[in-house]
Parts: sequence; structure tokens; C-alpha cells
Amino acid sequence: MNKAIKNLLENYELQTFDDYEIALKEIVQQLALLGLWRSKFYEQAAFYGGTALRLFYGLGRFSEDLDFSLLKKNEDFDLLPFLKAIAKEVESFGFSFAVEKKDKALQSPVESAFIKGNTRVNLLIVEAGDNIIKGFAKNKKIKIKLELDTGPPPGSQYIMDP
Repeated sequence: MNKAIKNLLENYELQTFDDYEIALKEIVQQLALLGLWRSKFYEQAAFYGGTALRLFYGLGRFSEDLDFSLLKKNEDFDLLPFLKAIAKEVESFGFSFAVEKKDKALQSPVESAFIKGNTRVNLLIVEAGDNIIKGFAKNKKIKIKLELDTGPPPGSQYIMDP
């Protein structure tokens, strides 16, 4: 197992199926945020919402979404290079996840993407053990939604260093 992943897992009490699933989701979220940072995404966007509150302020509620807003309105913003950065980061830690932009059915300033992977396959990476891995259906997927508002509300303010 990757040493960095092992260190991240030490932050969790891993006993139940839910413990492992939440730990895996949170680690993938953190790797996605790292990939975005490496790609300089935060020079153009702010991270907000439930996951941001949990990571920065210890909010006790788990949120599967990663919510972002551009600092300045830009309806032509291209999210694709940043999704590639997420995929590269997650893969560099040995995980198997697809990072895909969602095609919009309706016109909206919100861009969406998903980070998806097979739960059992990725639990092998964290060496969860057969008793845990076999507790998940073979086709069970982990899915993390990423949303980016390309038209932030007028008057929005951002804290650059929480």
C-alpha cells in the first residue's frame, strides 16, 4: 500500500463496511482536491459547501459533493483540463476511478462531473481485507459529484486562507 494512503487511513476507525466506504470516499475527495491544487485550479475558483466545512472546520456530517465557484464569472470556462488533473492524481496513488464531465441536458452556469469507481476494486488498494471487500456487491460504485458554478452570485466574497 502507498505510504501516503496508509497515513491517511490512520485518521479513521476502520471496523465496519460503512467505515471503510466513507474513508475511501474521503481519501478520494482529498486526492481530487490535491490534483486541483497542483493544476492551479484555486487561482480561478473557490471551494465551498458541506465538504469544505467538514475539511476546514470539522463539520461532523459527511458530504459526497465537491462544490466550487469561479472567483469571476466565466461561462466559457473549460473544466476538462482540471478533471484530467484529478484523474492523474487519483491514479498516481494506485486507485482506479474514472473522472467524467456530465453532459448537460439544460443550459445552466453549473458544470458537473463525477469521480466513479468500483468499491471492491478500490478497497483492495487500501488493503481492507476479504471480509470487508466481500461485504460489498461486485457492481457497487463509489461516486463523488463535483460541481462548478461558472457564474458566481454578485457580491460573493471568498476567504483565501481558512
